Amino acid sequence: MKTISAILFTILITSGGLSAQQSNFYPTQRGNFMIGSSMGFSISKSSIDVQSNTGSVQGDGGRASQFNLSPSIGYFLGQNFVMGIGMDWLRTTSTAGVNLGDVTAPTQRSENDNLLFGPFMRYYIPSGENKAYFLDATVGFGNSRNQFIENNETQIIDNSLLSIGVGPGFTIFANDGIALEALVKYNFAKSDSQINVGDISRTSVTWTNALDFSVGIRYYFGGVRPTAAQPAAPLNSGNLYR
Repeated sequence: MKTISAILFTILITSGGLSAQQSNFYPTQRGNFMIGSSMGFSISKSSIDVQSNTGSVQGDGGRASQFNLSPSIGYFLGQNFVMGIGMDWLRTTSTAGVNLGDVTAPTQRSENDNLLFGPFMRYYIPSGENKAYFLDATVGFGNSRNQFIENNETQIIDNSLLSIGVGPGFTIFANDGIALEALVKYNFAKSDSQINVGDISRTSVTWTNALDFSVGIRYYFGGVRPTAAQPAAPLNSGNLYR
């Protein structure tokens, strides 16, 4: 995570000279870049299906609260339309309804971290000279392995995670390319887990629905093209591929 943050910071610094020399700069014009990060909080509810050689069970996967930090970088393929790649670091505190080690056990509390990578896309709808609404969509992929000892037995849990999110947001641009934004997003996640305890193997699938609210800061800057070689398109242009 430190390496990725350092790369993003280096890009941000080296691009400052490009945008500082631009006149009539419009943040969401074709050919520009966007870099930044957001942080948010979400609440979720899950359902779970556990299969093993001793039986199966379906039930409530419990509730969770989640803190996330999401740096990303994108390129404007068209007027007001950006695509890119991002990372999500998730810190989850959950109250599980089903104990994967013993489905008859009472509710348990747990904490875990996940790291997801994946593409995103965003379309802006300008509202005045320095404000815009946008629709954001993301896809994230991740996996992890947890190992711990309980009752003198080593337990290994392999997890793979797929997350899909979509939601509206609002951003305010400054003259120097900096923008502040707020976003409300619905996230759907599917987690597949393989639990090995001694000679017993269990497979579980968890479906999670979450509502996320996040705030962030972005920096918009021009590409390597000279500004004079391609006139800037107005922020409120209706032509996507100008």
